[in-house]
Amino acid sequence: MNIKGIGLTSGINYYNKVSNSKVNKIENKVSKDRIEISKEAKALRDYGIDRSDYDKSAKVNEIKNKLSNGTYKIDAKLTAKAMIDEMRRK
Repeated sequence: MNIKGIGLTSGINYYNKVSNSKVNKIENKVSKDRIEISKEAKALRDYGIDRSDYDKSAKVNEIKNKLSNGTYKIDAKLTAKAMIDEMRRK
């Protein structure tokens, strides 16, 4: 039977051996991230691009005119309901 003593250098050597093997294992693994876009997401992307030319200037001008004339009315109940509904979704 062979009994080896535990000394400071044997502990350090063992630590270096284990840590070097872990570093080598990590360096051997090369991972690459991948992403796949579903058909539905591609369709939504295409829909968004098609709608980008939508002109809202007429609606904006209409609201500006109503604001300047004092005829723009806001329904507080509808606004509050929309805010509550939006908060519930989150």
